[in-house]
Amino acid sequence: MVICPKCKAENRPEAAFCSRCGTILFAQPAPTKTPEQPAPSIPSELAAPSISPEPFASVNPPEEAVQLVPEAPEILPKGLQARSEGSIFGDHFRYDSQLFQDEHEICYTVTQITRTDSPSVRICSNPECRTIHSPVALEPENFCTQCGHPLEEGSLLFLIQEADIDRFGTIQPVVDLHLVHKNIHPPLATFQEELPGGVRYCLVTPFSRDLPSQPAISDVVDWGIQLAKALDYLHAKGIALGEEFDPSSIGLVENNVVWRNFKSSRILPMLTDREKINNVRLLVLAMYFLMTGQTTFCIDPYLPPALNDLFEKSLVGEGFVSGAELAQQIELAKSGGVERLILDYQVGRRTHPGKVRTHNEDSLLSIELSSIHQGSITPCGIFAIADGMGGHASGDLASGLVINTIAQKAACEIVALQNPLFENHADWLQQTVQAANQVVYAARQEAGNDMGTTLVLGLLIGTQAYLTHLGDSRIYLVNKGSIKQLTTDHSLVQHMVTIGQITSDEARYHPQRNVIYRSLGEKPEVELNCFSQQLFPHDRLLLCSDGLSNVLDDQKLQKITLEANSPQAACDLLVETANSAGGEDNISVIVIEVISV
Repeated sequence: MVICPKCKAENRPEAAFCSRCGTILFAQPAPTKTPEQPAPSIPSELAAPSISPEPFASVNPPEEAVQLVPEAPEILPKGLQARSEGSIFGDHFRYDSQLFQDEHEICYTVTQITRTDSPSVRICSNPECRTIHSPVALEPENFCTQCGHPLEEGSLLFLIQEADIDRFGTIQPVVDLHLVHKNIHPPLATFQEELPGGVRYCLVTPFSRDLPSQPAISDVVDWGIQLAKALDYLHAKGIALGEEFDPSSIGLVENNVVWRNFKSSRILPMLTDREKINNVRLLVLAMYFLMTGQTTFCIDPYLPPALNDLFEKSLVGEGFVSGAELAQQIELAKSGGVERLILDYQVGRRTHPGKVRTHNEDSLLSIELSSIHQGSITPCGIFAIADGMGGHASGDLASGLVINTIAQKAACEIVALQNPLFENHADWLQQTVQAANQVVYAARQEAGNDMGTTLVLGLLIGTQAYLTHLGDSRIYLVNKGSIKQLTTDHSLVQHMVTIGQITSDEARYHPQRNVIYRSLGEKPEVELNCFSQQLFPHDRLLLCSDGLSNVLDDQKLQKITLEANSPQAACDLLVETANSAGGEDNISVIVIEVISV
């Protein structure tokens, strides 16, 4: 206890202001561990005798009700019977509304009955604080121990969970700690009542709302700072949160976010750094879930890099040993801006016959569709390059048939592809390529020649690229860190490289480098592999025919693609450089950059 120097009143150990007169108290060193004996429980005037330990039920409706055969089915044939309007709970709370009911548990909102002969739960009058104070003695507290403002009874709303079995016993030690923090809604009392239908076991907590399902990132950041600081308070009291993430453990009341629902918490004599780090991770995982809807971490392209770095350090890396350290890191991330990124595509494309051939047998497709709603952009694009084979007229015809078939199908279905509920992107690629293959195969059979074509095809939805290819046209992922060839050529020389007969450099000049073993139009059905690639802001996706990749190595492709001011400038410079290196074949290239707007 802290003794007030002015009125000599005893105050809570963590009090900054006297609860009787409001005098500022000298700071006291925080205890290193919880007392050996539990603190006194709520006075009997407020709380009836506690019950034996059982897990504390969630503030939200439970997912599964405990299946228990009633001892007296003739009394409760349908489980618990709800109380009627105007009912009194434990002589201190009056019925307000019923929130939830199943066979074994009912949740109500209730109001406090003010009585002159017993203390009551009070709340700070400061709108920036609103800390709840449960009574610790018969003499009521008058001033907030957190900010010094007067306390008031107000129109507090409470939640009572009522069960027909003893579910709330293990929460009593947390009740006995009398937690006082503006970002904590602690359990206030447990009691039981004998009613005509049997014993009712009850838990009283302050009422708070569930968090919204899709809050603004800026709100989640502010909540994280508040909850991180409150987490240090809980640790100082010896309280460790549960081992698993539980969204119901956080709620909103007025302008404050609060820790609530201590059903899985434990009181330990001494918390280790590992336990603190794990608790901080639970908070960070809650923040990540609220921002992304995901419970397993992976870098999110729509989050600012500073937030992704914070999440990665806490959830994958060494983590943070205290709430204060986490709050400091969140503040640093916040200073750089924490709004969700708005992403779009910037596209460049170019095709050229080269310096040797007079006819261009390559064909390109670039379709873009962006929907904008409330300032948020959902970009979608379909991009393809087909390199025709079979001679002057036949190759041109084959590549054109493929691109036209894909374009017609895409034009009819691109809006459906952009729908967030659409999930069969790989199937769409398969069906589209098979349709294009059948058109070329039929034309080949009718003409009696060996026309065919290679293909690279990309369907981009937001930051996800769904890709497929046939032959030796390629797709690269280019960024500041690396250039990565995402496709593997269906060619003879690539097979020789794979089995170690020649090197990649030797393959570039091998006399059989144009021999491929998979293309469109050769067979009635084509074997196809589809895969996906996550894209991030400033990534550039490069699609090209072998007229480019055969003359420029990966280092030159990366340098030119990245140093260009725009995707279109990159395409122009790549074609010019390939022509300067000889331009022996048709050259086609598409560059798509993911940009933040």
